[in-house]
Amino acid sequence: MQALAAASKTVDCLKMVHSLHAFFLVAGDINLPIIYQVHRACDGSSFATRKVEAKQKGLVVFTLIASFQKEEIGFEHQAAIMPDVPPPEQLLNLEEIRERRLTDPRIPAQYRNSVAKNKFRPWPIEMRFCEDSVSQHKPIQMRCGGSASQHKPRQVWPQILITYQYLITVHHLPQCKYWSRARGKLSDDQALHRCVVAYASDLLYSGVSLNPHREKDLNTYSLSLDHSIWFHKPVKADDWLLYVIESPSTHGGRGFVTGRMFNRQGELIVSLTQEALIRREKTRGPNPRPKL
Repeated sequence: MQALAAASKTVDCLKMVHSLHAFFLVAGDINLPIIYQVHRACDGSSFATRKVEAKQKGLVVFTLIASFQKEEIGFEHQAAIMPDVPPPEQLLNLEEIRERRLTDPRIPAQYRNSVAKNKFRPWPIEMRFCEDSVSQHKPIQMRCGGSASQHKPRQVWPQILITYQYLITVHHLPQCKYWSRARGKLSDDQALHRCVVAYASDLLYSGVSLNPHREKDLNTYSLSLDHSIWFHKPVKADDWLLYVIESPSTHGGRGFVTGRMFNRQGELIVSLTQEALIRREKTRGPNPRPKL
């Protein structure tokens, strides 16, 4: 999100980002500041291109290439169809699911204890899972799945991942569907809305490729390798968007996922892809090394 925001500030306000491609090179340090250096690759009448390098201690840990376009009228069609899912008003949010699971005796004690010992902090993105439309109201059979992906740099992740772990105990296919929106009201700045969507798109994205492989006492380590987003139409990040995620393949330590975001009118707003490094958890050395 920060890299895209930095790039957007160097572009004509009439041009909006329509595609971005991010590459995660080295594990960053959350305790150190990040310097975002923007390179003006191209400035045309209709398009502009920016390359952003994120640096820590002089080392490039992340690169982003983003393309911006001035709005224009052209050919239009949409072949993608939004899945038939319950509206968000009929689904529970993460806080409500958490409270129900805390008192559900059918949930293994290890999960309830993991949730109870950590205070649930408000998350800036509200999420309502379609997969839980059955299990949140009916008895479920828990399958102990160990811990989910260890995204340690994000302190709020364990709370989301523990809740998500509940949802996939019944639906452990390589797919996921949920509604999401930013909490509160955002300004009308379209650049801001696209930055927020880019940020929200990576919360649980690559973890879907692990769904079929979750088993008892399995601990995994996951890092994003690359992440691509295409914005097809204007987006409102503070209105409900249906996020449809599928993982067509996982192989060679890499999980691949695709995503689509629809607005409530069924319009395809965003398309996404991501590949992530997925391994069984092991002890990491003190010095990060390039993965590519």
